[in-house]
Amino acid sequence: MQLEEKHIDFITNSLKFHGVKDTALLEDLVDHICSYIENKDSQDFDALYQEALQKFGGYASFKHLQLETNLQQFNTERKVLNKLKFVLGSAMLILLVLGMLFKIMHWPYASLLLTGAILVFAFGILPVLFYAKYKRSVYKYS
Repeated sequence: MQLEEKHIDFITNSLKFHGVKDTALLEDLVDHICSYIENKDSQDFDALYQEALQKFGGYASFKHLQLETNLQQFNTERKVLNKLKFVLGSAMLILLVLGMLFKIMHWPYASLLLTGAILVFAFGILPVLFYAKYKRSVYKYS
């Protein structure tokens, strides 16, 4: 069967309606369903569409795929946030130790190093920690 633009729009809108929000996943699913329908000889779009849905597991399967995609994106973002927390924490620790050493030895720039450590903590680590906590709470209830 040769699909028309209205058929492709119907499939896209149907998948969006049933919970597929990620554009890459949506495009892949539309492509797979269209390929399945185009390879069949029948001219009844509705029957072929229902058959394709059953072949791919139905709308519940698509919702599960969307959830898995969301969790994979969250996991990737979590890894980046953990690396950022490690780098910022290491920078803060180095500045703090150097600042304390400079302060004990009464060398110049000790206050500058300690202030830098406090600024890295306040404007680097704390926002990243709060953002990570927020993202965990959002995906906890998904």
